[in-house]
Amino acid sequence: MTMMRRSSTSITSRQLEVLAFLARREHWLVGEVASALGVSSAAATKAIARLERKGLVSRSVDVMDRRCVNVRITRAGSDAVRQVAKSV
Repeated sequence: MTMMRRSSTSITSRQLEVLAFLARREHWLVGEVASALGVSSAAATKAIARLERKGLVSRSVDVMDRRCVNVRITRAGSDAVRQVAKSV
């Protein structure tokens, strides 16, 4: 598994894939992320939770439907995606 080291944060290739997907628009629902990546909602939730602990994404409850969780990439997450894109 490929790892990227950034300060004290390491990002796996799968997490980078999630970040790159999230960078496409302002916010996504967890179910949309799961569907696009071909994983279960539980797997997407775990990946997003890890990224949130690293400060690379943020989650918030949808104001119209409290069952839905919106996910947004943070500035640090966007910087990580750009850093990897530059090195490729």
